[in-house]
Amino acid sequence: MTHNAQWYADKLNALEKQLTPADRDWFNSLREYTTLGAVMRDETAVNAQLYAMMTDLSAAEQDGGDAISFFGKDAQKMADSILKQLPPARWQTIAQLLGIVVGVSWLVMLIGGGLTDGAMTINLLSYLAVAALSTAMVVIVLAVLRYQIYVTVRILKSRLAGFLIIWLIMMLYIGGTLAIVTFMPLTFAIKVPFAWAVVLVSLATALACWLVLHVHDKNFTPMAFMAIIIGAMTIFRLWWQETKFIPAGVMGAIVVIITAIALVVYGFWMRHAVKSDQE
Repeated sequence: MTHNAQWYADKLNALEKQLTPADRDWFNSLREYTTLGAVMRDETAVNAQLYAMMTDLSAAEQDGGDAISFFGKDAQKMADSILKQLPPARWQTIAQLLGIVVGVSWLVMLIGGGLTDGAMTINLLSYLAVAALSTAMVVIVLAVLRYQIYVTVRILKSRLAGFLIIWLIMMLYIGGTLAIVTFMPLTFAIKVPFAWAVVLVSLATALACWLVLHVHDKNFTPMAFMAIIIGAMTIFRLWWQETKFIPAGVMGAIVVIITAIALVVYGFWMRHAVKSDQE
């Protein structure tokens, strides 16, 4: 029977509790290294290999063995060996990741401006530019995870540093997206009336959430949360543009405050998802 990566991860979490404290610490280190390294590998194959190793270790403990005598003292070296032997990530997996990032990014663009006289202006050049920015960001992050796995693990182990890094990456990326939306010439622009704009944003939000949740990976769930927040704020801004029911300054303050809170929640949620996946 074929199992997916999450099935193996759940089994690993359950089996890990049965190990001795020393072996649990050793295997935690191994999982931390391989979990990040698995971004460039077939995640199911990585988790299946870890599950097989943990099953063997659990059996060895019954005979008085331990992780160091069974696998060696250096968990980092063992992680290198595992990652080199396993197949790379399928192109479909990487394409799906790019699709999620680009799709959510396009939704982010809807809140970045382009609302005039109750209509939404969609600049096709901006969408293409953000797609290129998203692709570049994913390539850079994957490259860092591939060549600097152990540095990344050390950073994520620090609660403050891990949170700040994730938050900084999000701010730089969203800032770059908003800069593209703001300064890109309106050469190929389409105006969408208020009612159709609401329908478009609602459909885009639903699609983004479906794409994220379809991965069946809790590490991606915070992205669905951000998609809902951004979609709701976009519709709120469209409604305000149509009715002007509150002063512009108040409206701007509401958007900034909600965005800041959402980013903080996203940062903590994302870090918790990564940590809980290793526990």
